[in-house]
Amino acid sequence: RVREIVTVVRDAVEDNRIDLYLQPIVTLPQRKARYYEAISRLRLEAGEIVAAADFLPFADSAGLLPRLDNLLLFRCVQVTRRLRMKNHDVGVFCNISPATLTDAAYFKQMLDFMEANRALASALTFEFAQQDYRSFGPIERESLGALAQLGFRFSLDHIADLRMEPRDLAQNGIRFLKAPAKLLLNQATGSQSDIHPEDLADLLARSGIDLIAEHIESERMVVDLLDYDVRFGQGFLFSPPRPVRA
Repeated sequence: RVREIVTVVRDAVEDNRIDLYLQPIVTLPQRKARYYEAISRLRLEAGEIVAAADFLPFADSAGLLPRLDNLLLFRCVQVTRRLRMKNHDVGVFCNISPATLTDAAYFKQMLDFMEANRALASALTFEFAQQDYRSFGPIERESLGALAQLGFRFSLDHIADLRMEPRDLAQNGIRFLKAPAKLLLNQATGSQSDIHPEDLADLLARSGIDLIAEHIESERMVVDLLDYDVRFGQGFLFSPPRPVRA
């Protein structure tokens, strides 16, 4: 069964059936789109759409993530250029896997490509999961350093806990932290933390990091998050991810 799924993923990559979707990150309380997160979707031959969480683990096991990342990064650059033509303040968040950071050949291609597009450094942010970031070794951190030297910034998402030191994050180029709204509002279980959620936005801001609340599902969440001085939000309440038009 796993082999069959890997074959499906490999075929989708070969046939260019990995599509790019965008979900807005809005200002609060104005709800004006300030950034967009680029999200991948796999399109089956029959037309069914498969979410990233359902196919990326199989792409990882097949060693396809670096290739996939470079493909999506190329599209992210195209989208960022187009968006900036309409609004110079808009930016794009692009997820990158640890496998790309440690693959010498693919990362060299990525770095050369980003050097050629370093004019977009203020608009294109690379995003990593908190768990992945904590496991980064010397190679991953060297790769991050190379991107940071070009002026690119980073974001952490999939935040499971608030055990962190904002100053250390900032020194490593982290400029955004995307935390689930339920975690910030103390509705998640097992969310032991060194930082009280009410203080998080202010503590991060002192180190030059913006807090983004994600997975916002209700108007009540927005009201409560405003009490926490959260300035940016993302979630289905505002908009689901939508496919990028050709």
